[in-house]
This record gives sequence, C-alpha cells and structure tokens, in this order.
Amino acid sequence: MTHAIADYVGKIILIKFIPGYVESAQSLIQPNDAGCSSFYVRLAGVETAGIWVENKQWQTQDFFSTPPDIYHAAILIPWHQIESIAAFPDREFSHGEEPYREKDIGFLAAN
Repeated sequence: MTHAIADYVGKIILIKFIPGYVESAQSLIQPNDAGCSSFYVRLAGVETAGIWVENKQWQTQDFFSTPPDIYHAAILIPWHQIESIAAFPDREFSHGEEPYREKDIGFLAAN
C-alpha cells in the first residue's frame, strides 16, 4: 500500500513540528496549547513549499475589535518546520470523537 500526502487532503492528520516552531509562529497558527509540538489538523492542500492546514476559528489580533473577528483560514506550514506527519488511512473521525472537535480542529494539541 502506498500513500501520498495529497491522498489526505480534507482529512485529519497528526503533525509534529520541529522544536521552537509553535512558539515562534503562535500568533499565526493560534494553537490551543502553545507548549505542545504535535497537533491534529485538517489538511487543506499540499504544494512544494509545504502543506496548507485549516483553522476554522482563526481570530484577528486587532485590539480594537472586541470581540475579535473570527475567520475560516488556511495556513501554509513550510516543510522545513515539520518533523513528522501521521495519517490515518483506515480511520474516519466522527463528530463525537477526539480529536474531531470542529471548533478546535485548527491546531488541536495531541497531548
């Protein structure tokens, strides 16, 4: 059985970042736990520069906007910031199951 990362577009994957990336990109990726390095994300796309992942609850950092504006965003993660990726070819996450929490799936820590 062969697998290509593009086969998982639209599905949940587990991504482990290189040390220091989550802290340095925290304001962009907005993880639910900045101290973690592994996250469940929904893969939105793949290209030579990296992978696109969804964040359905991305919030503006504008201090004048109260409450903050919330957007469905796609964020490019460069390949050199990724330590490893795990995909789940035979698993479909259901709405009531971890890690599939639609409000959190942007960057849901895998603690």
